[in-house]
Amino acid sequence: MKYYHLVRRGESKTDFYFYLKDGKLHIFGSPAKGTLDPVVQQRIEEICHAIGCTYEVIDTGDFMNQIILTRMPNVNVEQVVGDDLGNTPLEDAEYLFLQQANEVADYDIYWDMDEENRFDEMELYVSRDGTIKTSSDYDDLYDAPVVIDRPNAPTSTVTSNSSYPMRRRKLTTEDGMLLGPVFDEADTHRTDDFFVRTGEQVVISGHFHSLDIREIRPKEDSKAVQKAREKGEEPKKRYIITGHLVDDHNSLAIKRFTSPSEDGPKLLKILKSVGKVQIKGEVIYDEQFVRDYVFNMDSVRPVEDTDNAKRTDTHEEARVELHLHTKMSEKNALVAVKDIVNRVKDWGHPAVAITDHGVVQAFPEAQAYSLEKGVKILYGVEAYLIEKEDQSIPHHIIMFAKNMVGLRNLYKMISISHLNYFDEYPRLPRAVIEDHREGILIGTACKSGELIQAMVHGATDEELQEIATFYDYLEIQPHDNYKSFIKEGLLKNEEDLKEINRRIVGLGDTLQMPVVATGNVHYMDPKDKMYREIMLTASGVKDAKDKADQHMRTTDEMLEEFAYLGEDNAYKVVVTNTRAIEQSIDYIVPIPNGTYSPKIEGADKALEDMCYAKAKSIYGDPLPKTVQDRLDYELKSIIGNGFGVLYYIAHKLVKKSLDDGYLVGSRGSVGSSFVATMADITEVNPLEPHYVCPQCKWSEFYLKGEYAGGFDLPRRNCPECGTPLIANGHDIPFAIFMGFHGDKVPDIDLNFSGDYQGRAHKYTEELFGRDNVFRAGTIGTIADKTAIGYAYKYADVNDLQKRRGFIEKLSTGFTKVKNTTGQHPGGIMVCPRDMDVHHFTPVQYPANKKESGIITTHFDYHSIEGRMTKLDILGHDDPTIIRMLEDMTGIPSTSIPFDDPATLSLFSSTKALGLTPAQLQGDKVATLAVPESGTGFVRAMLEDSKPQTFSDLVRISGFSHGTNVWVDNAQTLIKTGTCKLNEAISTRDDIMNFLRNHGVADNVAFSVMENVRKGKGIEKRNKEGIAQTDYEDQMRAAQVPEWFIGSCKKISYLFPRAHAVAYVMMAFRIAWYKINYPLAFYASYFSIRAKAFDLKIMMGSLEEQQQEFKRLKALAAKYEASPKEKDLMSALEVSLEMKQRGYSFANVELYKSQARRFMIKDETSLLPPFVAVTSLGEKVADAIVEEREQAEFLSIKDLRRRTKMSQTIANRMVELGCLGDLPEDEQMSLFG
Repeated sequence: MKYYHLVRRGESKTDFYFYLKDGKLHIFGSPAKGTLDPVVQQRIEEICHAIGCTYEVIDTGDFMNQIILTRMPNVNVEQVVGDDLGNTPLEDAEYLFLQQANEVADYDIYWDMDEENRFDEMELYVSRDGTIKTSSDYDDLYDAPVVIDRPNAPTSTVTSNSSYPMRRRKLTTEDGMLLGPVFDEADTHRTDDFFVRTGEQVVISGHFHSLDIREIRPKEDSKAVQKAREKGEEPKKRYIITGHLVDDHNSLAIKRFTSPSEDGPKLLKILKSVGKVQIKGEVIYDEQFVRDYVFNMDSVRPVEDTDNAKRTDTHEEARVELHLHTKMSEKNALVAVKDIVNRVKDWGHPAVAITDHGVVQAFPEAQAYSLEKGVKILYGVEAYLIEKEDQSIPHHIIMFAKNMVGLRNLYKMISISHLNYFDEYPRLPRAVIEDHREGILIGTACKSGELIQAMVHGATDEELQEIATFYDYLEIQPHDNYKSFIKEGLLKNEEDLKEINRRIVGLGDTLQMPVVATGNVHYMDPKDKMYREIMLTASGVKDAKDKADQHMRTTDEMLEEFAYLGEDNAYKVVVTNTRAIEQSIDYIVPIPNGTYSPKIEGADKALEDMCYAKAKSIYGDPLPKTVQDRLDYELKSIIGNGFGVLYYIAHKLVKKSLDDGYLVGSRGSVGSSFVATMADITEVNPLEPHYVCPQCKWSEFYLKGEYAGGFDLPRRNCPECGTPLIANGHDIPFAIFMGFHGDKVPDIDLNFSGDYQGRAHKYTEELFGRDNVFRAGTIGTIADKTAIGYAYKYADVNDLQKRRGFIEKLSTGFTKVKNTTGQHPGGIMVCPRDMDVHHFTPVQYPANKKESGIITTHFDYHSIEGRMTKLDILGHDDPTIIRMLEDMTGIPSTSIPFDDPATLSLFSSTKALGLTPAQLQGDKVATLAVPESGTGFVRAMLEDSKPQTFSDLVRISGFSHGTNVWVDNAQTLIKTGTCKLNEAISTRDDIMNFLRNHGVADNVAFSVMENVRKGKGIEKRNKEGIAQTDYEDQMRAAQVPEWFIGSCKKISYLFPRAHAVAYVMMAFRIAWYKINYPLAFYASYFSIRAKAFDLKIMMGSLEEQQQEFKRLKALAAKYEASPKEKDLMSALEVSLEMKQRGYSFANVELYKSQARRFMIKDETSLLPPFVAVTSLGEKVADAIVEEREQAEFLSIKDLRRRTKMSQTIANRMVELGCLGDLPEDEQMSLFG
């Protein structure tokens, strides 16, 4: 469908859109509903009269009117276009309408987008010289004119008064411009005054925000694509760049359609890198998509941003800020550690303090940037002092660690305050501070400190002196920080506020204690104050607008703030004393460098012995050379770098789980290590594909890439003894896991059954001692969506009418501010027995919830990972499902062959289920409810790729978990025949193996793999993006094909092959049960994976289930389905498959159903658990099972009383027939 945008020339600017469909001309624009602009109506009437059409105005009830013009029967297509145009004429009504719109109504005509947001093309063009051309004559549609004049066409009685309307041409970028031609200086408009200039070329100034890009894909059957394919080329790419231009007043949506000659991604990068800009273009009102004003950019140029000029500190001797809050002060401050370190470096300050509210969670990041920039950090905290535990309002104090002893004491006090005295704040009794005072420097803090509080509440000088003796220095702040005292009625005026600081300076002189001036910094610059105001408003702070100015001040700004103290005193408190405090504090390292692993006596020897013993039991003694070499190489690297104990710990954890009957899956790249395989940490064998005889130990290895994996090898008997051979090996280099030298800290992630995870965690405490094992802490920050919500709330509270772009820009000011704390789902941090955890981090409860009973690291685990040992004991559904299937069938999952033809067929057809695609909602594969292969995305991938081997499945797992690996990359390469499925890049290992097989040096192959897997392209680049290597040239020299090089450049993230193999092994086993034990398979799926279940629907007929599925699918297609409805749709799809296979759900039975698990009732049905009843929770379900073991239920009333079941649930169970003939109460049972 072709759209035209008609814009009327002259002062009276009107515009509307036009398209032809089903023999009717459709016009839509933005008049009021049911009416037409008089000018538009007049012109349409004239046009219709000229071309023999009638028109009708339709009120769509939405955002536009639709005007339908219908051709009169006397207008003949052949008469209009002539016989020589064959079967591809322009529609006569289309041509005539365009002609009359131009001639009668002075409309310029532009191409617009079609309904799928793709550029379309007309079948024919008539050039100015009168010759007829087709679209294929134009390489670039931007060069094709929109023509409204042609030979033998009916003419209007109205004389044309305009030139040919031309399609808008691409605008060449000229020197000095970021985009487009140079434009004259013009009045620059604000984003909120453009609406009166719709349709004009205007200039607007501001900053880009939320710029994004998407490719506009041409239709595969379009002539442009066909022409490119004929030439063996890819079609030229076009993009649309969208975003917002934001100024201080509002925002305006912007867009730019790039031409094929423009590099869209490069243009986006340029536009994202600039500051303030002027843009020239046209403002239109977009009724169809945005429903707001949109600026079509033609030209962009950078301009000086005078509003955000860089602040500098030029004072000869700079001060030191001793009171500063980072984003780790929960929902209270906005300073990013990186920004303050850079600022201090630029300003020439000798150091800066970090004193967050009650926490020290900014220390690790501060340590990293301090080292990078050479800036000294003073590590402290603004703590909450109490005299007694029942004190309701604590006083604020500042505490610094003066040295490493003080740091340990500081960490201990943070732990104590969070674990023992947390009550809204992490509070500290004075006695605790006194017990841990060694190495600690204490200051009086802010207006909430006990010194100033005592002063404004009338304390005498003697009382103030007594208070001050607890401290090492006294603190004053800009008097504006105290202004709330006036509002509270404690002080009268500004002079009273200044008097606070005068008295403290006098007190310091009397006691000969240093007095320092601090800013109580909460944000970097004055312009950031609004962001904090928004955040505080969202947090319920009522006086957020009245907060003092608390930005980072220069030395001169602080001297000016305290000028009323006199020049000497001002300099002393601002500069001299702050620098003296800084000098009294050592350079401190908050987290020790190096790796501190727990020690297990004899672990290295035990690991080495078990690996060689296991290898010899499989491959014989002596070991084959390839096995011996790999094992020797890995063990030397692992033990030599001190990682043997980590392997041994993982071995102990896995062995414990296996001994208890639960299979363990591996994740990440641990399967790249043959030592991990021999230590029974993972099932994945990373050796080259090979055969080995379980009887006589004969073996054969394929070392030249003949097979992608050992499970693909054909079945074969041992040539020596005739025993069926075992095939294994997935060709995964060890370097993938620990680097070429084995010096990368191994990240051993293990997937335990969700049912067993808690027991595995408990076992770590047995191994290392309860006091040495902590859950890995996390820090949650304000997310982007939450921040946008805060900004909208602020706009609503303050009655601000702002567009989304402006609101989004506001929200960026306080994202990544700490919001809460939590715990990693399976991460365990282990402290060596001979060290205290406070060498590394304080500890606390997650989200400060003592009732959780869990103690986590205070620091986010990422910051101490690599120093402390982190064990990833993760919960996963697959081992739980495997255990359930083994229990229900008696078939060990380890006995399932990975080359089973029937199981493999599930991934390419539906025959093994005895069903047709029509019976499976059109699916051509049968992997529904199979892990890794059950989603719509992966099922479509399977249909495209038609896997035939286990290694094909591994590749598909890699494709599905990668980013920019399948779509517009491997998928296209496979479809076009450029490469085969087994050649396309799917995992990071494919790159290394492919390059090594082509003769590329190992170190280059490894580096390319590392760069590509992280989305950095092929070359190593510096900060400016300039290549520092010539890897691409080396790849070409080694005859690496161009398609492979191009594929590498598109990839953003690559999955490790070892992880893919581990996942597919689990999935394959579960798929085997789907064929051979269907009821057990469906019982395990609905018990563990299904997120929703509707007993009434699932017990219904096939037709009823199909009808409900169609309803839910229609909702999802319109993006109207709730998350619960989406989950139900997924479960219902599996239920339909189960139904088609001849199986069904029975009803819940009071004395037979389990609490949470589906069970096999008979040969054709499953017995649902109690939780299958909508809204019946696990507690009630467990109570039903527990109570029925004690005694039968006498009535529904008795059932409710004993299980705490609500009346609503009881009524629902009665309605579903779950309770049989159970009477309402005991009396009815006795007498009725």
